[in-house]
Amino acid sequence: MKMRRNMILVAADRDLRLLVSDEQSDGVMELRHIRAADLDRGEAQAEPETRAARFPKMIADFVETEWRKGGYDRLTLVARASLLRAMRQELPDRLRDRVAAVLDRDLIDRPLREITGHLKAVDAI
Repeated sequence: MKMRRNMILVAADRDLRLLVSDEQSDGVMELRHIRAADLDRGEAQAEPETRAARFPKMIADFVETEWRKGGYDRLTLVARASLLRAMRQELPDRLRDRVAAVLDRDLIDRPLREITGHLKAVDAI
């Protein structure tokens, strides 16, 4: 039987954390912490305001790339409300349909164990 894996994105205005949980573990593991500037390498001269406006699209592109690498069944999004809306709008339909949980919280700077607690409280993991 295939093990279910949950891709969890914790995002803020200039940061993105990629987390994963699966059926075998009780918690969450952090795979990457990425700055908006690192996702936007192609336009190093971009103004911070421009980069911030494009960040939801950069997140969606990153998610699609990571999703293709494999093994994910569900997607959980964690961010403040306005960023959540923007991220969901930018996701392609096939990934938007995989969103299993959404958490309207700014947890980007919180320790992993605290993020895990928030996710468990809303049955996201």
